[in-house]
Amino acid sequence: MNNSFLFFLIFVLLSLNSHSQDTIFVSPFIIVDGEKIITSNIPQLDVIEFIDNAERRRFQKLKRRVLKVYPYALQTKLKVDSLNFALDSLGKKRKKRKHIRSVAKIIKKQYATALKNLSMKEGRILIKLIYRETGISTYRLLREYRGWWSATMWQTFAKMYDHDLKSTFDPINNREDMFIDKILDQAKKEGTFTNL
Repeated sequence: MNNSFLFFLIFVLLSLNSHSQDTIFVSPFIIVDGEKIITSNIPQLDVIEFIDNAERRRFQKLKRRVLKVYPYALQTKLKVDSLNFALDSLGKKRKKRKHIRSVAKIIKKQYATALKNLSMKEGRILIKLIYRETGISTYRLLREYRGWWSATMWQTFAKMYDHDLKSTFDPINNREDMFIDKILDQAKKEGTFTNL
């Protein structure tokens, strides 16, 4: 008697389930060489494999630092692009130097306080991000716009604090740079920065 009741219950549940589905959902598909391949929009997941928990904690700290300094790298890119555009329209070197000095004063007035409050590690990340955004090292930017003496002086000063203004961004060979790239890709997907 118990088996017949169980059979009856399963039969009722199956019949209810089959009657409740009035519509048939067909996934979009494409035909390749006569074969139907079902397509769907599956969100891409970026899986980051950490060596240990210490690296996971370092990643979280790096994420906070990158998100803090990345707007400055974006601003640097915009300023360099607008400065290059303005310099192309000026003819003489004297006018170009005068324009560069005036832009430098404006930038110093806008960003000096905020940049002074960055930690040493945030400064190192900013140097890498400037290279990532502009394709030019910070040293080369200084040398191009402020001259050899200024670039050398700032490079010497940076070396005293174990920084290098000639740093590049290499996410293929440098694990930290790879993490920075992942952080920025994720921020772009989430819409953290509107300029990404």
